[in-house]
Amino acid sequence: MGSFLVYVLLLKKYGKKSFIHPLASLRNHKNISMGKKVIINRNVNLWITSLSLGNNIQINPNTCIYGDVIIGNNVMIAPNCMIASGNHGIEDNDEPMMAQKCTSKGPIIIEDDVWIAANSVILDGVQIGKGAIVAAGSVVTKNVPSMAIVAGSPAKIIRYRND
Repeated sequence: MGSFLVYVLLLKKYGKKSFIHPLASLRNHKNISMGKKVIINRNVNLWITSLSLGNNIQINPNTCIYGDVIIGNNVMIAPNCMIASGNHGIEDNDEPMMAQKCTSKGPIIIEDDVWIAANSVILDGVQIGKGAIVAAGSVVTKNVPSMAIVAGSPAKIIRYRND
């Protein structure tokens, strides 16, 4: 009960029956909105600018979410995934990359009923459509249509769930 009250105070929104493991790392608490039944497992890093999580989401160990991200309902994110909205600047050769401004193509949007399998990477500005599956080890650089199953690096459509 104690951690529930802490997160109700810290986060923008914290839904009922949600759980954040004590070993998860969160930044910008006031910009995190969580629906009901959201499970954030151990060693998950939520180092966000803005994060909106729907209902019934599971984010498994060692997953990192950075930048602006919107995740719908009924989404499974397997262990060791990277969801990174933004990049380091590289344009000014007189300035170390670490000191350059970050860039972004916009938020990452993961729609309802999506499964992102282990060791996948979702890059800046990508939208993953409703019911899509990202196969293990994929690197998603472009939008994924609804009900598509993508795999590879870079990820390509291998078939649709309704085929």
